[in-house]
Amino acid sequence: MSRGRIPLTSPGPAEAPNTLASVVSEADDSAGAMKPAYLIAGTDGGKIDAALARLRSRAEREGGPVALESFAAPDGDGPPDADALLAAIPSMSLMASRRYLLADGVERWTPKYVAKVIASLGSLPPDLTVVLVAREAPPRVRAPKGLSEAVEAAGGEAIRYDAPRARDLPGRLVAEASHRGFRLGPDAARLLVRRMGESTLRLSNEIERLSVWAGPGGEAKLEDLRAMVADTSEEAAWALSDALLDRDPPAAVRAAERLLAQGESLTPLIYQVARRLRDAHAALAALDAGASQKQVEQSLRMHPYAAKMLLRRLRGTSLAAVRAASCAIADLEWWTRGGSDYPDGVALTLGVRRAAGAGPGAR
Repeated sequence: MSRGRIPLTSPGPAEAPNTLASVVSEADDSAGAMKPAYLIAGTDGGKIDAALARLRSRAEREGGPVALESFAAPDGDGPPDADALLAAIPSMSLMASRRYLLADGVERWTPKYVAKVIASLGSLPPDLTVVLVAREAPPRVRAPKGLSEAVEAAGGEAIRYDAPRARDLPGRLVAEASHRGFRLGPDAARLLVRRMGESTLRLSNEIERLSVWAGPGGEAKLEDLRAMVADTSEEAAWALSDALLDRDPPAAVRAAERLLAQGESLTPLIYQVARRLRDAHAALAALDAGASQKQVEQSLRMHPYAAKMLLRRLRGTSLAAVRAASCAIADLEWWTRGGSDYPDGVALTLGVRRAAGAGPGAR
């Protein structure tokens, strides 16, 4: 399994020209041919999401929105639909010159489905690229055994995006700043990690902005970062979700703008917000069905304190309101994937206003 190039890691060999990350980042579609199959695995969710965003962009350039088919679970919270993926592999497309089939979350497949997919990879049509994504959380959650070998045997490639250890991040930030031509002290780097979180993609974006601010040979000092760098994106994402549940459009827009200013990618942001809305919907539905607050708290897959705070936030909120917010966020995802001509910033503002109960189509 090859290792994709990741910011904030030690320099290594240049990425091979046909890895997914390099091929789909090219503006010219003819710059590199896509392989029949890819397995993207690792612990760096930000880099994985960025690679998938580039994949979607290439697929839509080549064949429009229908060129890429995703097999996410209907409720958005289960394993990808392996049966539907297997049925789609031999299909033909009359509209796109190349088809892309995406299964995100294959680490949750059972051995039975893994075996079926492995068998199907041996006879892929020439106009097809299958992309399998395993979001790992070692030591318990890893890519299914045998997938990497099957992908490579089919002429494809297995790519890893592994996040550095948290304790290594400040040193990597100092090195990355030096590489970009400015100085960042260890104390400033540690503050940057505390404020921005451990996402390598987010931290790399911040280092890039700081390089412009400091200039060649300049320095970003601790006091500078205290004034310039906002709190973590995770906290801001929770603030955005809270504003949507409170039906507070101005607060939702402020949180969204804060996230954009911090360099948050829209794809993982939409995923975080949609997941919290699904949790809210599940909690309200369970309460309406007669479950106790304690039972609902225990059923939610989050820290007990976070579950308690979510239920407190939902007091006075209706299922209809949460469903409407979920639909607005689903529309936002479609807009950012080529379903509208809105720039990302405009789409985010319109989407969160609708989700919070303001604007056309809100309830």
